[in-house]
Amino acid sequence: MTRTARVEPISEDRGDAIIVSGWRVVDVTDMDAPKEVSRHDREPEAIEAARRFEAQSTSEPGSEADDTQDYDASRADAGKRDE
Repeated sequence: MTRTARVEPISEDRGDAIIVSGWRVVDVTDMDAPKEVSRHDREPEAIEAARRFEAQSTSEPGSEADDTQDYDASRADAGKRDE
């Protein structure tokens, strides 16, 4: 099954300010039972972790190929990475 991840801030409301202390990657494949996958200090790290998490499932039997929605579709190698 192809997995779906979401990146969201770890925040704290302090009255007149909202403090973002980090970023979490959440597995939302089952929207009724989201699961935290990892935490990161910076948003770009969390985005990359979410992409890796989703890409891992594309090689599992029965999974659909990874789409390229987050990438520049004009590039022939868009969304494909050597890992």
